[in-house]
Amino acid sequence: MQKIVTAVTLAFVSVVIALPAHAGKGGPTPVTSITKQSRKDNKIFVGINWNFGVREGITGVVGYRFARVNASDRVRGGLIDLTVPLTGAPIQLGEVHAKALAGSRSVQGELGVGYGFQGAAFLLNGGVRVPYANVGTDYLIDKGWQPYIGVDTLKRARPHTETTTTICPNGNPVTPGGSCAA
Repeated sequence: MQKIVTAVTLAFVSVVIALPAHAGKGGPTPVTSITKQSRKDNKIFVGINWNFGVREGITGVVGYRFARVNASDRVRGGLIDLTVPLTGAPIQLGEVHAKALAGSRSVQGELGVGYGFQGAAFLLNGGVRVPYANVGTDYLIDKGWQPYIGVDTLKRARPHTETTTTICPNGNPVTPGGSCAA
């Protein structure tokens, strides 16, 4: 009888010692992948520009920015706006612009074309846009330069989206502890 008790005790001790060595061992290690996707950042905005040159004064601006932020946070898109002089000229349509924009989420360059209603002239445009502010110039063909500085409601473009996926190579689910189920 003593041999049986000794054998059972030895077997029990062996199992207790061996259990921690196998604890948490499931299948293979899960693989984590991060997928970056571009994002649209389209906004309606309003602002005020201070003009100099051909027409001096304050101008109200309303517009629409359509932009795409890619996986490396580069921004490309366009902008359409319409201005109305508030001082320095009769209150009527000022200029309409169609601009391409490109840059980072915080700073974009702009190049565009448009039409100046008060000067009855087509125009070329160039500028730089940062969150809540812009600076640029219109060149009204046969009329001259009209630089401006402005503030608006456009903030920094939203970042691209990231999706994190964790999968087990053997197709089994990932356990709450972060390992692959056996």
